[in-house]
Amino acid sequence: MVQTKLSLSFTAGGLLYHETVVVAESYVASGCDWNAALEKVESQNLLQSRTASTAKRKLREIAQRLKQLTNSEIRLLVSGTRQEQKLIIWLACCLRYHLLADFARDVVRSKYLQLDYSIDLADIQRFIEAKMAWHEELESLAPSTLAKLQTVMMRMLRESELVSDDGLITSPPISEELKKVLVFDSPEHLLLFPLAIEE
Repeated sequence: MVQTKLSLSFTAGGLLYHETVVVAESYVASGCDWNAALEKVESQNLLQSRTASTAKRKLREIAQRLKQLTNSEIRLLVSGTRQEQKLIIWLACCLRYHLLADFARDVVRSKYLQLDYSIDLADIQRFIEAKMAWHEELESLAPSTLAKLQTVMMRMLRESELVSDDGLITSPPISEELKKVLVFDSPEHLLLFPLAIEE
């Protein structure tokens, strides 16, 4: 069975909450024109990166994430509460990185539904080891890279506030507005959060 190659570039920055909001704001202010938005962010160094190469790399990564979202989701990312913003950024990351989406759905949400709220690096390690059978690029990673992958995945869960600092899965309160834009895009998006979804 042929599997698509996984993108693992999220290890370079984690959730990038503040930077993602800045880029989303620029996109909406530019009339939803990606070229204009990215040019503005880069020319004015709105990401406040120390070097041009770091700014370009971060901007490229954030744009690839945001382009997974609908304009309604991006607008809510700009106007919503901090919690709504984090959840939309988590969604964008899951849509961009299939490994993250599979982990969110198959491990985090599954544990939550089984009333097993504890999650740690060992859970991520087991998940990645199981994925190695389908993705050679994971098998060829150096141990240090695998360790970084696990650490960043856990950090992103904490930054999204889906996992507490002491490693407990937290079900986020989904506002009606957020639920509406998520379901309009795809009802399956709700499976990326530790939620008990009403049938």
